Amino acid sequence: DPSKNAVRGFQAFGRLLERAPALHGRVGLLALLDPSREEIPEYVDYRAAIERAADEVNERFARPDWTPVSLVVRDDFLASIAAYLEYDVLLVNPVMDGLNLVAKEAPLVNDRDGVLVLSRDAGAFAELAEWVVPVDPLDVEGQAVALERAIGIPPAERRSWLDGIRRQVRMHDMEAWADRELRDHVTAVRQDLEV
Repeated sequence: DPSKNAVRGFQAFGRLLERAPALHGRVGLLALLDPSREEIPEYVDYRAAIERAADEVNERFARPDWTPVSLVVRDDFLASIAAYLEYDVLLVNPVMDGLNLVAKEAPLVNDRDGVLVLSRDAGAFAELAEWVVPVDPLDVEGQAVALERAIGIPPAERRSWLDGIRRQVRMHDMEAWADRELRDHVTAVRQDLEV
């Protein structure tokens, strides 16, 4: 889905590798993308652009013992959960998108004190902003800087941020959302009846 902004994510990772040669061989980008709307020509074109962007990073930086980008395009729930457990930095950089539940789900199960780099335009941003590295989804250079910053965050701060996200998500789960929606609806009905 073009709104997920994957091409700029690959470009930002490539820019990170340009900026920080010491990371060569030490970091990798795993992109697990779910194929979507494959009958729509624009989506087919965007998937091709994603594959080109990933290939470009690998062509520039790969060496015999290291492939910087692993791109997997398939619906694989178990692989997604495994990635949630293991990420050190999670980039969620949508352009004007919905809630982006991955920004809430992944931190709940992560085992590595992973840092969330989150688009200011993600629906989850307002709720999680205190514990993320924010990015402008259109600014490739800014995303590269944010990724570098996220990699360098000290362990204690990483743990604190992850704990903050977890508390927030658990306090504002589906039950809390449903209660809030019901209260808002009842309030609106009462106001309508008073008029």
